[in-house]
Amino acid sequence: MASSDFVRDILTKWDLSQWIKNFEEQQIDKESFLLLEENDFKDLIPILGPRRKFAHKHRLLKEQNKHSNVDENFEVATTSTASINAAKCSSGNSMPSTSVDKLLSEKRKLDGVDANRQKKKQKSSAISRTTALLDSEGKAEAKKIMQRVRSKLDEMPSTKLTTFIRSKIDMLDKDRKEMVGVFGKTGAGKSSLINAILGETKLLPSGNQGSCTSVMIQVEANMTNDKYIAEIEFITVKDWNEELLSILGDRSCEKEENKNVKDDDGKIKSLYGKEGLRENVEELMDEKHFSEIPEFYSACKKKIVCDTGEELSRKIACFTVSYSKSDTFEQLYWPLVKCLIIKVPNSEDLLEHVVLVDLPGNGDRNKSRDTMWKSFVGNCSAVWIVSDISRAISEKESWEILDSTVPFFGSGGECRSISFICTKTDEESQKDNARSINLTRNEKTKEEVREMFNEQEDVKKHFSDAEGLFKVFTVSSKKYNMEKQSEPDEKEMTEEWMNALYDTEIPHLQAFLSNLNNHRTRTSDYISGADGILSLIQANRNSDMKCSKKEMRQDLEQRLNVKLTSMGQYMEKPHKDFDQCLSKGVKESEDSCEKLMNEVLEPEGISGSGYHKVVKCLCQNYGIYKPTRNSCTENKNLNEHLASYMRNCIADKFTYYFPNDKCGPIKERIENFTLDTNSLYEKHKSLSLKLTFLETEKELKTQLIRDLLEKKKQIYFTLSESIKDSMRVSYRKASMHTGNGYLEKMKDELHQHMKKANIFQKAKKDMLDGLTELKDHIVNQMKCKLQESIEISLQTPNSSFLPDVTEDYNKIKDLMARSCVIPVTTILDPHAKRV
Repeated sequence: MASSDFVRDILTKWDLSQWIKNFEEQQIDKESFLLLEENDFKDLIPILGPRRKFAHKHRLLKEQNKHSNVDENFEVATTSTASINAAKCSSGNSMPSTSVDKLLSEKRKLDGVDANRQKKKQKSSAISRTTALLDSEGKAEAKKIMQRVRSKLDEMPSTKLTTFIRSKIDMLDKDRKEMVGVFGKTGAGKSSLINAILGETKLLPSGNQGSCTSVMIQVEANMTNDKYIAEIEFITVKDWNEELLSILGDRSCEKEENKNVKDDDGKIKSLYGKEGLRENVEELMDEKHFSEIPEFYSACKKKIVCDTGEELSRKIACFTVSYSKSDTFEQLYWPLVKCLIIKVPNSEDLLEHVVLVDLPGNGDRNKSRDTMWKSFVGNCSAVWIVSDISRAISEKESWEILDSTVPFFGSGGECRSISFICTKTDEESQKDNARSINLTRNEKTKEEVREMFNEQEDVKKHFSDAEGLFKVFTVSSKKYNMEKQSEPDEKEMTEEWMNALYDTEIPHLQAFLSNLNNHRTRTSDYISGADGILSLIQANRNSDMKCSKKEMRQDLEQRLNVKLTSMGQYMEKPHKDFDQCLSKGVKESEDSCEKLMNEVLEPEGISGSGYHKVVKCLCQNYGIYKPTRNSCTENKNLNEHLASYMRNCIADKFTYYFPNDKCGPIKERIENFTLDTNSLYEKHKSLSLKLTFLETEKELKTQLIRDLLEKKKQIYFTLSESIKDSMRVSYRKASMHTGNGYLEKMKDELHQHMKKANIFQKAKKDMLDGLTELKDHIVNQMKCKLQESIEISLQTPNSSFLPDVTEDYNKIKDLMARSCVIPVTTILDPHAKRV
C-alpha cells in the first residue's frame, strides 16, 4: 500500500475522510502519520469532536505498531458502535447476545477514555484557537497591509504600471463563495436543520408556520456588523402581470387540472384575499395592493435589519409562508418574491465563504424565478437532500427531486458532494437502552439509503465516481438544540454529554461547512498573491537591468509560444472525440425522431382529450411544461427528450473531460501549465523579485478554471437549447391553433417542422462550436494575460516614484512564515525555487 493511500484509507475507515485534504496539503505520508504528536492535530483537524476521536484512535494505532504490522492490524482500532449495530441489523438482530456483548466490551476497551482526562481537554478553548480562526486572522492582517498599499498607490500618478498593480490588488479580494443547495419537501425539516447548524432557534420559518412554496432562501454571513439582515428581491411587475394573465386565462378554459386551478387560486387569495378571485388583471395590478411594499413597483430590493434572528423571522414571515394561521386576512407576498437573502452575524467559521440556499425541488413556472433557480443549482458545490427519517426510503419525492435536478448540478453544474440527510431522528423511548436503539435504527437507515442511491442509474451518469461523493447523515435538530441549551461549564463537560451532542450529527454538518470554507487555502492564496505584488513593486524601485530584462523576456515569450501551441493541440482531442460520438447520436435521433416526439406528445395511458392543455402549455413555453406544485402531471421538456439519444452518446466523454468529482484532463492541463522557469533563477538572479511576481500569478489559472466550469455548463445544455431554438417557430405556430381538433393540428405542426429543420445536425454543430470557443478562450486568455504580465514586469522602466513598501513586504514575509503558507501552484513553474 502506497504511503498516501495508507493515510487516505485509514482516515476513511475512521470516518474522518473530510480531513484527507488537510493531510495531503501538509504532505503527511505513512511515516510522518505515525510520528504525529498531539499538538499537530489541531492544524489537521480543527473541529474538536473529530479531533478527539482521531487522537484516541491514533494513540491506539501507535501502540499496536510497536508489536505488529500496522497495515494488517489497524482495523482493530476502527471498531465502532456503528459497525456493531450494522452487524446486528444485517443478521436481523439474531446475533447471539454474547457475541454482541463481547464486541461491545472490546469496543469499550478501545474507545473508553478516562473521564478525568476528558475534562482536562476543554471544548471552548480548543475551538476558539482553531486553525480556521488563525487563518482568518492572518488573512485579515494581510488585507490591512494591502489596503494600506492600495491607498499609497492611489496617491501616485496614474501610469500603466500603477493601474496594473491596483487591479492586481483588487483581484485578491475577488473570492468566490461555495454554494450548498438544500432540497426537500415541505415539512422535511430543512429550516430546523439550517437553524440548528447556525446556532439559531427561530431564524428560518419552520414547516408548522406554513410552507415556503417557491421562495428561494439564501443564507450567508454578515461580515460587516452584528445585525440580522434580510434582502427581498421581487419578480418584475411585468412578470406578475403575465402570470396573472396566464392564471385568469387558464380559468376561462376547460378545467381538466383542478389542482392547478386550486394552486393558482392560493396565490390570489394569499396576496389579495378571497375578493381577489373576482377581480380582473387590471384591478389586481392596481398599486393600492402593493402600498406596503413600494419596492415592488420601484424594482428595488426591500431591506430589513434586526437585532435578533427571532425578530427578523417575524418580519419576513409574510414573504415566506404561504398561509396564515390568523382568523383575519393577512396579506402574504410570497407569490411576488424572487429570492430572499438572509445575512447572519457571527457565522464566519461556517459561512464566510459558503452560502446555504433553501431551494424548491423542480424550479418554478415563473420564468425569472426559474432562471434564478437554474443558476443557483448549477453553482452548487454541494447538494443536501433532506427527508424525514421515517419516510427516507418509502417517500418518492426526495428521490424524484434528486433525479430531476441532477442534470443541473451534475454534468450541467459543478457539484462535488451529494448528501442525503435524514431528519427527526429523536428517540422518544424512555428505555435505558434508548441511545443504542436510536443508533441502530440510524445505521440501518443509512445502509438502506446507500442501497437506494446505488440504484439511481441516471444520477451515476453525471459523475465518474458517484458513490465516492455520496454521504448519508442522520440528524436531530431538536436533540441538538436541547443539548446545546444544557451545555455544561467547560470544567463539567462529560463524555456522555459529548456523545449525546455528536449523536445528533449536526456537528458533522458544521464540520462539513467549515471544511468547505477552506480557510487555509484561501489564506495561503491571498498572502502568496500579496507577496508577488509587493515583490513587483520592490523590483521596480531597484536599479535598472535592461540587458537582463530583455534576455529574460525573450526566454519567457519563446517558452510561452511553445506551451500555448501544445495547449491548443491538446484541446483538439475533445473536439475530435465529441465529433465521433455526436455523429452516432445524430443518426440514432434521426432514425427515431417520430418515436421521441410521440413519447412526449402522446404518452401511453393518457387520453388526447385530457392532455391537450399540457401540449398547449408546452408549445406556449417553447417545448417546456412545468406543472404547479400540486399537479399530478410531471415536468415535460420536449427539447431535452429529443436530445436524449445524442446526450447518451456523449455521456461518458463528458464526464471524462468535465468531471465535477475529480480533476479532469482539461482542468489538469490548466493547473499544470508551466513555462519551466526553474533555470531562470540561476540565470537571472538580479531579477528574482520579478520572477517571484510572475510565479504567483495564480489568479489567471483560478479564473480560467472558473471559466472552464461556466463554459462546460453552457456546452452541456447546448443540445437541448439548440433544438429549442430550431423548433421555436413551430412552437409558436402550434400554440396558435384553436377549435375542433386543435390537438392533432399542434402535433402535425411540430412533426412536420422537425422533419424539415435538420435539428439534430444543427445541435451537433452548435456543441462542437462551443468546444472550439472553449479552446480559443483558454489559449487566448493565457496568451494575453501572460504577455501583459511579462511586459509590465520586464519592460516597464524602473519607477522610483512608487511607494516604499519595504515594511509591508517584510510583514507579508513574516505572515507567510507564521501561517506556514505553502507556495501556490505557479503559472510559470509549479516546481520553481523561491529566492
